[in-house]
Amino acid sequence: MIRRGALLAATLLALATCRPSPERVAARSDSASRVSYPTDEVALADSVILLSGAADKDIEGLAFSPDGRLLATADNGGRVVLWDWRAGREVRRFPGRNFTEVRFSPDGRFLAAAGFDSLVRIWRLETGEELRRLPQPAEIEALAYSPDGRLLAAAGGDRVIHLWDAREMRKLRTLVGHTDAVYSVSFSSDGRSLVSGSRDRTLRIWDVASGRQTALLSGHNDSIYAVVFSTDGRLIATGCRDGTVRLWDASSGTVLRQFVGHTNSVHGIALSPDNRLLASASFDSTARVWNAQTAEPVKVLRGHGRDVNDIAFSADGRWLATVSDDRTGRVWKIP
Repeated sequence: MIRRGALLAATLLALATCRPSPERVAARSDSASRVSYPTDEVALADSVILLSGAADKDIEGLAFSPDGRLLATADNGGRVVLWDWRAGREVRRFPGRNFTEVRFSPDGRFLAAAGFDSLVRIWRLETGEELRRLPQPAEIEALAYSPDGRLLAAAGGDRVIHLWDAREMRKLRTLVGHTDAVYSVSFSSDGRSLVSGSRDRTLRIWDVASGRQTALLSGHNDSIYAVVFSTDGRLIATGCRDGTVRLWDASSGTVLRQFVGHTNSVHGIALSPDNRLLASASFDSTARVWNAQTAEPVKVLRGHGRDVNDIAFSADGRWLATVSDDRTGRVWKIP
């Protein structure tokens, strides 16, 4: 995920993994963060829970835990915050620098985050211990675990997708083909394919086992900021700098539907677990929910005061989370 106006991080010379000094991150009991129910008229129409007070910089990334109990947010001030969002409690903070992305491992045991310091940091969720730092040659804009948790994909300013063995913490291979920065990656549900979106305005589909590019999809007229596979692997949703959202047939590479309504860049994209709904986050300060089968709008989520940077469905599809440059997260009830 791109952060506008950010400088490129310095290239790291070391290509091998590095192990930090053991560090445990204390749980938060005296947090200054707030979890509250909005009182402003606009937000009351849509927002269920407002998460604020934990960030003093723009919040760039978020992820629900696999069981939906926890929510992680990542800001470019160098904090990953773990929330028990239903209880209104900040659980833990994980330190770093200039985060853009955060992801839970599929088994919920680990948390990975990355950003403009060109490092992927991995923590043990239960204890907060930082286990490893995986160096990349450039700033990191995209991060994804494979469905079985064995692989971790990271990509960014060097135009290359790096595949890591998430258990042994070693690099397996690189996927080379994009001609500009890679902003988003997503694995198919069977873990055999990976899709990537780039500033070069293309989508590329890769065979994970061989590292071979199997398809190149074009059609967007500007940078592709967000990509996601559907849970059945048949569809790919994309969000573009030109404000459009598209739904693609993953097999044929054809555009099935286009979703029009945002008035600025689409920076985050998500499909509900049943693939019936598509959600998008935009720099127009809104998130939108669409009928994925008809491209008709279902709801416009208003309440954020600035750019909305990322969006995610909970595993049960009942909740939708967003984060913004207004330094807050919001959790919305899905109609």
